[in-house]
Amino acid sequence: MKRMIRNLTFSALAVLFLVANHSATAQIQYKLDSKNSSMLVKGTSTIHDWEMAVENLQGAFTLQEDQDLDQLTTGHVLLDVESIKSERSLMNKKTYEALKEDDFPQIKAKVSQVTPNGNSGSVLLELTIAGKTQEVTDDFEFSAANGTITVQGVLDLRMSDFGVEPPVAMMGTIKTGDEIKVEYKLVYNK
Repeated sequence: MKRMIRNLTFSALAVLFLVANHSATAQIQYKLDSKNSSMLVKGTSTIHDWEMAVENLQGAFTLQEDQDLDQLTTGHVLLDVESIKSERSLMNKKTYEALKEDDFPQIKAKVSQVTPNGNSGSVLLELTIAGKTQEVTDDFEFSAANGTITVQGVLDLRMSDFGVEPPVAMMGTIKTGDEIKVEYKLVYNK
């Protein structure tokens, strides 16, 4: 009888330990709400400034503790090159060619590290464009409420850092500048 009570006590303690351990390591996943998120790519040319909207964004990240970006374990954003659009079909075509869309149909950003500071912070990304991966750092602002986290900022890039030749048109008379800005507002839900 004593042995049975001891075994039941041990079993109960083991179950409590497993439950406590599982709740301590539970992870919360947030998925990108593509309908409420936005991304614009902006640049210059010899004629005028330009912008292109990204129409198809995907992404998610996982936190150890709810709404605590210090506890980020994984994160990524994907976009289809073909979903980067302007009002000009020639510009779209030149963009897809420059980004080598046939060989590399997606642009990928993998979060390596996040350093939050109040309602802002910085992020280290492994950004892959046209098959070339570079580490980039960006500052951002964020807010968290009611199971939603919103992250927004402006990422400054140079196309040449990714082996992308800035597009030209009209036999070289129209040239795109090397520097671009990616303005983003990413909304994530649990």
